[in-house]
Amino acid sequence: MDAIVSFPKSGRTWLRVMLDELGVEVEYSHARSGHRGANHMSELNTNEEKNFSRVLFLHRDPRDTVVSGYYQKEKRLSGYEGTISEFIRSPNHGVEKIIHFNNLWIDLAKTRKDMMVVSYEQLHENTHGKLKQIANFFGHNLSDAEIDKAVGAGQFDTMKDREKSGFYEKQYGKALAVHDLQDENSFKVRKGQVGGYREELSAEDIEYCDQIVARAGL
Repeated sequence: MDAIVSFPKSGRTWLRVMLDELGVEVEYSHARSGHRGANHMSELNTNEEKNFSRVLFLHRDPRDTVVSGYYQKEKRLSGYEGTISEFIRSPNHGVEKIIHFNNLWIDLAKTRKDMMVVSYEQLHENTHGKLKQIANFFGHNLSDAEIDKAVGAGQFDTMKDREKSGFYEKQYGKALAVHDLQDENSFKVRKGQVGGYREELSAEDIEYCDQIVARAGL
């Protein structure tokens, strides 16, 4: 079984929409890192990799990931009533957990020939080229026209409109259902920005995140 593993809110929905358009079928997993279960960072591991043949690991700047995760937890899931400042510092949700999870899987990729590592930022920078590379990794040799069509399906505005219309709920179920049409932060397809955390966090919180990222050598 082929799989894509990622920490929640690392861009998986975007990639999934494009791969589904291409007919690339894989398993999707957060490897027990999800915000619903909220496992402590010390409980994370890569044991699940034994179930998969080829594995793509998708990661994103942990500062963008944690902000998007906060809105996911606050608006779409339940069980969290703290502030975003508390969330980013939480060992069950925050920046350190994200970095720890990412490092576990990136280190694993160094030991497995059948693993590929891709960042959300790389996918943004060269969506066509990186998507074609991913499809090839999973054994699909596709034309440029097919890739272009899939990239079109993954355009932010297209995805936003499809979520609003209920199209994704019919296709994917409650995971992509609209929660509140009046609150864009409740959308699964929220902003899709690179570096958007700078608009969401206070200067103090940005400094905290930057220190954690720097300490990790990222």
